[in-house]
Amino acid sequence: MLSSVGQGLVFPYIFIYLHTERGISAPLVGILAGYGALLALGVSPVVGSLIDHWGPKSVLLVGLVISAIGMWLYTDIHNFQEGLIYATIVGVGGAALWPAQSAIAVELTDAPQREKYFGLQFAILNLGIGIGGALSSVIVKLNDVTSFYWLYRGNSLSFLVFAVIALFITGVGHRTQQEREENKERETGWIDVLRDKTFLVFWMISIGAILFGYAQLDLGFATFANLVAKVPPATVGWAYSVNTALIASSQLLVVRYVKRLRRGRAMALATSLWICAWVVLALSGILHREAIIFIILCQIVFAMGEMIWSPITPAVVNELAPDHLRGRYNSAIGITWQIGSIIGPVISSTLLGAGLQWIWIGCVTGGLLVVTIFALRFRSHPPATS
Repeated sequence: MLSSVGQGLVFPYIFIYLHTERGISAPLVGILAGYGALLALGVSPVVGSLIDHWGPKSVLLVGLVISAIGMWLYTDIHNFQEGLIYATIVGVGGAALWPAQSAIAVELTDAPQREKYFGLQFAILNLGIGIGGALSSVIVKLNDVTSFYWLYRGNSLSFLVFAVIALFITGVGHRTQQEREENKERETGWIDVLRDKTFLVFWMISIGAILFGYAQLDLGFATFANLVAKVPPATVGWAYSVNTALIASSQLLVVRYVKRLRRGRAMALATSLWICAWVVLALSGILHREAIIFIILCQIVFAMGEMIWSPITPAVVNELAPDHLRGRYNSAIGITWQIGSIIGPVISSTLLGAGLQWIWIGCVTGGLLVVTIFALRFRSHPPATS
């Protein structure tokens, strides 16, 4: 919760801080944003191996400290070169957080509890980001660069507070010397992950869902709303707020329903809702008088899909993962987000920037349709054991 509040502090103002206040050109700011995902793509396999060897708690603590240092240093950025160095630090630390958190969560819960846990985690994430965004709007003053310092320092401190709390989580997240030796004897590293055909199918489904769904939610959605639907930026902000508020308030209710569905059908339902969301967005570009209604409705429908997808996918990952490879499996699924974060904005910026908005709509809806078909055919194998 505290960590997500910290993320909410800086999330809305990254571009404004680096471009307007620090004078870094817009293309270079875009490079910095994509660089973090690219770096994490290379670091994640190493993180997964470290989690399996040393345990997720040690990796989580190191990642939190590194992230805190990187975020604090962001207050001292004066040019692109410094931004690249500090983005490297933040990227390395951030790559460790999600897979380590997920691995610890699995040790704290049994299989029937995990969908509830991951659903609650997603709700808290959205609530925290919303609170952080509200706080940042009060703190920030344009043309006063020192006001931005408080945002990055606040985010830095949130990582440290998280680390202190994590220290008091006992009995989980460790690997004894004997466990490390046993795991080393029976594992062949990432080869074991690549041999799991069921997981590879799930991994490809996840890439498609992230690429044509989540990765289009920021740049693609906002660009279409502004340039095609002619909706003012303030309205776009309100639409995002509706999305966040709906998830924070309704996630646990949705989890109760999702638990009744087979995993493949649940994933297909989520991606089907995202197809509907993009269709609604397309209507905003045709029916301009009702564009505001369609823009907000798009975010509502997309949020419904998010509330189904968010508890299901980490539960599936950790159902498929053997105990001694749990770090690698969670890191592998994290890579799908990084690939989506790199390729997704390229697709949307290229097509929408060239005025090919209907080709973009066709691309994202068609891609999700293919993902939905594969999701309906997905069957997970029985829970793995160590």
